[in-house]
Amino acid sequence: MTNITKERMQEIENVTKSKLTELGLNNNANVDIVALVKKEGFRVETNALEKDTTGYLFVNEEENERVICVNTYFSNPEKETDVVFKKSRFITAHEYGHYILHKKDGEPIFAHRDTEHREEPIELEADYFARSILMPLEHFKPFYEILNEMGNNEERFTIEMLSKLFKVTKKKVRKRVEDLGILNQ
Repeated sequence: MTNITKERMQEIENVTKSKLTELGLNNNANVDIVALVKKEGFRVETNALEKDTTGYLFVNEEENERVICVNTYFSNPEKETDVVFKKSRFITAHEYGHYILHKKDGEPIFAHRDTEHREEPIELEADYFARSILMPLEHFKPFYEILNEMGNNEERFTIEMLSKLFKVTKKKVRKRVEDLGILNQ
């Protein structure tokens, strides 16, 4: 279970829905997050960072500088064939979430995602934002229901298919299913 209130989750859902609508992407089940952030003026880079840092965000509006950097090293506990692509998408969305949710006007921002601080509220919110923008509820929920029925309620099948459809790791699909349970309470 997440440490974000149901109300905050709904706020973030509204923010991502609004952002996707604003950018004309609300009809897409599969969001091209790199194209989205580039449209918002970000430069996306990859780099070999320390093992515990998965990515970072740097924004200095005075210098017209917006950078999201994604680490090129990832662990792959579920042995997914396209894990680098899937994790890169999530980290990009996570860092963009920091910008959308936590940036204060006129102030530079530096945020990084590392494995030690995953339970801090701003990290949980950025993770939730990433799940919300990469797997929008209005698309995720019906696909979940259809695939679950097709697979005779076999969770492994449903998770695998949703992972392929939304181009995120199975772990993130499982978290999104958990999100649905919380939001539907």
